[in-house]
Amino acid sequence: MFRKITAALAVTLGLSFLVPALGAEPASAAPVAARTIYYDASGAQEFKAAVDEGAAAWNQAVPEIELKPATGGQATIKVYADDGWPRTISYGFGQGTIYMGREAVNDGFYPPRIAAHELGHTLGLPDNRNGRCDYLMSGHSSPTSCQSTTPHATEAAQVSQNAGGRVPATFSKPIRYDDCFTF
Repeated sequence: MFRKITAALAVTLGLSFLVPALGAEPASAAPVAARTIYYDASGAQEFKAAVDEGAAAWNQAVPEIELKPATGGQATIKVYADDGWPRTISYGFGQGTIYMGREAVNDGFYPPRIAAHELGHTLGLPDNRNGRCDYLMSGHSSPTSCQSTTPHATEAAQVSQNAGGRVPATFSKPIRYDDCFTF
């Protein structure tokens, strides 16, 4: 009885790290169901596996979402391949059209990183052209040698907030993200 009271007090005071040492289980919050977002990469041609890898990176980094391949007409993200630069048109959180541009791949950029970056736009993230490989949304400002598909902790935290309703499900006007430099 003493252990349960002490454990409850430890949790209440924010000292939950003491609970395992006291031999009692902390009261746990109900698990949050992941928000499922379906994507259709059937038009991504040679980039389909890259899109799947990019989606897996987001799934691992943000437990509040689950990006899954569509098995019917439920896709809210559609992915296509073309000869231009990668770009995304976002219609709201988890909604958009992604173009996996071959031009960036021909310049040496890593297709799974491109896919993860473009998926980030559909999850409410803008470009962050800081040149750092550890930031997924730095896009092509990072070197072509960068092959990381893992979102930075701040990017993952932002998507987690966005999944909770911070970004509207539907925008009044689409947002277009072009991932090429303009001089």
